[in-house]
Order: sequence, then structure tokens, then C-alpha cells
Amino acid sequence: MAVPQQTRREAVHTKIDYFDDPGVPLVPMVIGGPEKPKRQPKIAAPVTIRNVRGREGDFTLDKQGFQYVKHKSKFTSFDDAELVKREHYPELEVMLREALENTKGLPKPSSIHMMTHIQRYSPVEGEAPKGPAGPLYGVHVDQSFSAAEGVAQRWLGDRAEELLQKPRYMIINIWRPVQTITRDPLAVCDAQSVPDSDLVFVPVQFPDHKTEAVEVRPPSSADTQHRWYFMDGQTPEDVLLFKQVDSCTAPGVPRRTPHCAFKDTGLAEGEGEPRQSIEIRAFVFFDQVSSDEA
Repeated sequence: MAVPQQTRREAVHTKIDYFDDPGVPLVPMVIGGPEKPKRQPKIAAPVTIRNVRGREGDFTLDKQGFQYVKHKSKFTSFDDAELVKREHYPELEVMLREALENTKGLPKPSSIHMMTHIQRYSPVEGEAPKGPAGPLYGVHVDQSFSAAEGVAQRWLGDRAEELLQKPRYMIINIWRPVQTITRDPLAVCDAQSVPDSDLVFVPVQFPDHKTEAVEVRPPSSADTQHRWYFMDGQTPEDVLLFKQVDSCTAPGVPRRTPHCAFKDTGLAEGEGEPRQSIEIRAFVFFDQVSSDEA
């Protein structure tokens, strides 16, 4: 699908919500209980989010922590969760394997395990929510490094212990629009531009398990700025892959990718179609840390 000419912009100047560090120990964020989750304190900070359209090849999982892949899906019934698992997961597993095998520096995956998915819908004023999850505007990473083992144990069961002994593993988010994005686009941050000192590890309590997520402070120094990117007019064929966790600790390898939705200042209030997107999470294991070509 062609992107309308008027959407081809170099960048968007807007604000995004970073973690507002209270300077005291954090209490666990409770999700899935009887009460609405209490989010961590946020502070809006001005950012420039640059458009990758036309230079998608400049960004890869092992350089910035994310990359875009062209993929035309045969699947259309995204509201049927069981059908998504039965038919869309295998399609995406093939796509992900091919993308990883063609990414310079990455070894070929030994196994890929599709875990779960979330559909997100932008809220529409005056209408009941179409789904339980809307765009998240706070900068975050879904799992911390230490939480990855728990994720494997919950989703991979008896196979987890053996698989976690592999030389390298990743949790990868496969994010695609259900229809072309005209509101609440997703921004991803070059992982190399975010030092570990800007990360805050937050305990999270679900009804059946505990885990740990990652919040992100605004840049800690005026000399270091986080580098943000998005794809203007992202279509369902523009699939975004980004790392939640990478076990590789080699220098220069991005291990996590901060991301968030943002308000497009190029739109008037209420303009644009409500966003519909789906994200599938995959656990990927490798028999090598890097490819022979690295």
C-alpha cells in the first residue's frame, strides 16, 4: 500500500512520557487484580521522532535493537484469538526465521517459540472500548533481563530449563498494524542511545506470578539524547521487530529496545482513524552467540 505523499515527513516534534523517578523504593505494580493498575509516575519530555520510511535498511536488530520487515499476511481475522494462534502464529514464525537468517551478525535460530499476543485499540470518545488494551504512551520495556527466565518457564514449561542453556536467546516483539496507522503511532528507541543508567527496574505482580518490567528515565545528560524513530503511515505489510530481551552481553550489542506510542502533533485533536494493532511475542534460541560472518 502506497503511503500518501502528505505523510512523508522527516520527523515529528512531540512529547513522550518518561519515568518520573520519585527517589524512593518502588512498590510492585499490580496488574490483573480487581482494581485498575496504578501506573508509575510519568513526566512528559520533548523529543524528535524521526521517520524511517525510505531508509528502513539502516536499522537492524543487532545494531539498534529493531528492524522493519516487509510481509504481506494472508490472515485477516485478528479479532478471533484462537484463530490468530492457530493460523497467524505459524505464518509469523516462518517470517521471523527468514528475517533473522538474513540479518547480518545474527546466527541462524535453532528454535522459535510463539508465546502470546496482544491486540490494541485506540479509545474512541463516547464509545465502549473495543478491547482491554490501548496504546501505551509511557516509555518502557516489557521484561527485564532477569524476568526472561520466568517468561520461559511460564510459556515453555518442561522445555525451558534445557532451552535456557543455549548460548543465546531473545524475546522478540512482532508488531504490525491491522490497518494503516494514522493515529497513535509506535516509536522505538535506538537501544545504543539509552545507557543502563537511564533504566529503572520495576516489580510487577500478576494474579498468578511476579515479574519485572523496565521503565526509562529522561536522558541523564544534556550531552546524550535518546534517538527515537517511527514509520510514518505504517501499513499492515510494514512489520516491526524489536528486542525485549537479548541474553548476549557482547559490547555494542543492543539488549533491550525502549518503545512507546505517541501523540502525532501533525494531527488535529480526534483526527485520524483509531489505531488497531497486534503484537506477538516470540522466544528465540540460538546455538551460537553470533554468526560466522559477524
